[in-house]
Amino acid sequence: MSGDSMSRRRMRRGLVAALMSAIAGVLMLVAPGAQAAPAGRVDAGVPLSSVVYGTGCTYPVTVAVNSSGWVEFWEVKPGLPARFIGRDLPSGALASVTWVPRRIGDKYLYAVQNGKASQPTLVKVRQGYGSNGTCFAF
Repeated sequence: MSGDSMSRRRMRRGLVAALMSAIAGVLMLVAPGAQAAPAGRVDAGVPLSSVVYGTGCTYPVTVAVNSSGWVEFWEVKPGLPARFIGRDLPSGALASVTWVPRRIGDKYLYAVQNGKASQPTLVKVRQGYGSNGTCFAF
């Protein structure tokens, strides 16, 4: 073999190795963002009535996350537009906001992080009664 064809082979091997290295680097940058999403369902805690949530009552809503970046919380009643609840930067692996149900009815709570939504959580909202931090719903 001539020295000219051997140098071309070495150059091709070098180019292939450089290309593979660049592709691996891009995949490492893209992969975490592709998986970054809420890691579970939104948890609205256990209401005192243990079955339903009350209008006008306050509840801490949390979601586990596996990435940094703002997390938005939403409430939606089937057939109506979603209502923004709030947003939070995760602390550790959790993001949380305070939710105050405004209207009676069955709704879904969900969170969105980096464009990916969590699985919806069904919540039943009924009339809330109470004051001074104590609230019941029937």
